[in-house]
Amino acid sequence: MFTNLLYILLAIVMLGVIVTVHEFGHYLVGRLCGIGIVEFSVGFGPRLLGWERKGIKYSLRAIPLGGYCAFVGEDDRSDDPRAMNNQPVWKRFITVLAGPFMNFVLAFVVCAIMLDAFFIAETYPIVDQVMAGMPAEAAGLMPGDHILEVNGVTLENTTSGVSTMINVLQSGDMSQPIDLVVDRNGEEQHFSMIAAPVADEESQTTRYQIGIVFSSRTFTFGESLGEAGSYMVETTGQMLESLRNLIFKGEGLEDTAGTVGIIAVVAQRAREGMYMVLWLMFIISLNLGIMNLLPIPALDGGRILFLIVEAIRRKPIPPEKEGMVHAIGMVLLLGLFVVLTFHDIVRLVSGGFNL
Repeated sequence: MFTNLLYILLAIVMLGVIVTVHEFGHYLVGRLCGIGIVEFSVGFGPRLLGWERKGIKYSLRAIPLGGYCAFVGEDDRSDDPRAMNNQPVWKRFITVLAGPFMNFVLAFVVCAIMLDAFFIAETYPIVDQVMAGMPAEAAGLMPGDHILEVNGVTLENTTSGVSTMINVLQSGDMSQPIDLVVDRNGEEQHFSMIAAPVADEESQTTRYQIGIVFSSRTFTFGESLGEAGSYMVETTGQMLESLRNLIFKGEGLEDTAGTVGIIAVVAQRAREGMYMVLWLMFIISLNLGIMNLLPIPALDGGRILFLIVEAIRRKPIPPEKEGMVHAIGMVLLLGLFVVLTFHDIVRLVSGGFNL
């Protein structure tokens, strides 16, 4: 029980950090643009502690599921020259955009750390470990052996060489001997063995293995930065495709989760280790950035849409009308939040989340 509470607390803190980073983007760019700020808060609900500096209130509140940055004249008219409504369109645009942008920055940084620490950059057809009691050990393979050929097929000393070896073995008759040509200290040696069946409890299937672990290397820091960008683009494409299928086909509707569900999933998966914590943080931050750019009232994307319309019309939309649209959007979002929360609680009670 205590362990469960710790993982739930970790999930809550993670969500709080992701949303606070989002709001800090608004805060930082807003200040640089000279826009007046009423309050920057970490968390929601009752104020636990706070202070005021240069006319800005800073607060730490009881519910650590995010935060907010309140600007002067954000949703109503104000004569204050520092008010949001009195700023040029471009300043308001980049201030609103800064929230989702910071989520992308956080996702990129977390992804780079994850790749650098846990992902394999390249694998080689060189034996790193020989498993005890497996055919490779019985045949005499040793760590450091460089596999040159498998069943007569030459292997490149790259990741593609490892893939070639796996493909050759999977496409062959596993009941027949596997012939390997190995370079050991500059001398070619030949080995033959028959793969052993190994039960995979997770997939409930049987796999045939000879019992070796290939040599590999992780990403350098520079490589991880380059790969993080590519990984983000690929993941973003997958998220947009899933969102399109959800909206137009209803696919994945049963798996949609709200805050309670997200906390439950994070608390459950975080037990797998630091890699999973980083991966979840990457996915959630990237997803939050994407969702906030959707042209939905009350979200940043909705505000950006109004600013684009204002730039085209060359005159602002009356704040009371824009405020009404955002208010309606907020009511709809709160309604969706209630529905998702109810759905999450039902799944939690019925054992849909394994905590």
